[in-house]
Amino acid sequence: ADMPGFSKMDQGRLARVVLAHRGKLERVQSMAAESRDWDLILCLRLAVLVHRARDDARLPPLQLRRGARGFQITADADWLAASPLTAAALEEEMRQWASIGKELRLKSSRGAERILAP
Repeated sequence: ADMPGFSKMDQGRLARVVLAHRGKLERVQSMAAESRDWDLILCLRLAVLVHRARDDARLPPLQLRRGARGFQITADADWLAASPLTAAALEEEMRQWASIGKELRLKSSRGAERILAP
């Protein structure tokens, strides 16, 4: 379908990002490892994950860093403890990234760190 204002290449990129916004990342695993689209995919996946309740509840600040092997999320320790479903969803997200050979670390504001290496 035509998307006015988007080149064919941009349409393809947008399609890959949307395809990867939920579920298994293997669907877009063939994308170049150095592609900046991985940043977009992670941001969109995290937004969907933390806003899954679709309410107006305030979230504590989340910090996201990009490293050579993957990404690190830092979240408030009390919020993680009070949000066990979100914490479990973040752990599943770590497994998804590990399944395609990328590291996603979850670090609490108190320094505790969970790592699933690829």
